[in-house]
Amino acid sequence: MNAFLTELGKNLAGRWAAALALPAAVFVAVAVVAVMLGPSHALDVTLLWVRASTVSTGPALVWAAAGFLAATALVGLAMTALGGVVIAAWGATGTGPGRPFTALRQRRWQRAGAKADTAVKAVLADQENRRAKVTARRAVLRRDAISELEPNCPTWAGDRLRAVADRVRRGTGLDLTTTWPRLWLVLPDAARAEVTTVQERCASAARTPVWGLAYLVVGVYWWPALVPGLWLLLVSRRRIRRSVGVYADLVEASVDLHGRDVANQLGFELTGRLTPEIGAQVTEVLQKRPTALRTP
Repeated sequence: MNAFLTELGKNLAGRWAAALALPAAVFVAVAVVAVMLGPSHALDVTLLWVRASTVSTGPALVWAAAGFLAATALVGLAMTALGGVVIAAWGATGTGPGRPFTALRQRRWQRAGAKADTAVKAVLADQENRRAKVTARRAVLRRDAISELEPNCPTWAGDRLRAVADRVRRGTGLDLTTTWPRLWLVLPDAARAEVTTVQERCASAARTPVWGLAYLVVGVYWWPALVPGLWLLLVSRRRIRRSVGVYADLVEASVDLHGRDVANQLGFELTGRLTPEIGAQVTEVLQKRPTALRTP
């Protein structure tokens, strides 16, 4: 999981100019309008026009434009850093500051899991009961919506990526964190481009709640900014789940289709599928652990 979180962090830092120029400019414009109007004249368009006219000509316009561009750049850099913090939080474990959130998610998952187990047992007891099957399916979906595995991270995104690593390890024997950098080198250009595109979506989704909080801060002084702030916070959860879910599926698909290429590059020369036994050997080679530390 750390490997593809690192890739997301690199992507977030390397492409901020194109991705953040417009939203940063809009945010700075909203902040400027908030300062010009203040809370007592929040929607006074006439007053805004009058005050904006005072800097629309001469040297004042040049200084205003320079200040606007500088502020836009600073906001973009700040959002890059804060978006990276959000991505880092996805990979946090259930220790330290994230422990209460992880414990809460574990309790929710266990309750949902108990209901799912009860519903599945009801189906096994009566195979012809269609209503019981529907109930069981919904109960399983509710549990998996919290996490596919018992939660070990304070966020859904972290556990979603952890579930991919677990499936890859069980299905192929590969350690995904160790294998991913090598797999990236053997992926075709089309596959790399697709992964990079989804990484950009994940980075953008990670910034969404940060933008929402930033607008709420402005909204404390100028209430119209509360509207985009609340909207961004509401859509951030769905955006993060959708983008991280697609990214996790794409990572798993990359292993399924090209994991054997990594083994072949290491000299295993496979002619069939990559089995867990061979995958475990590939992982041992990649990890380069001393003999004394190898698992029997």
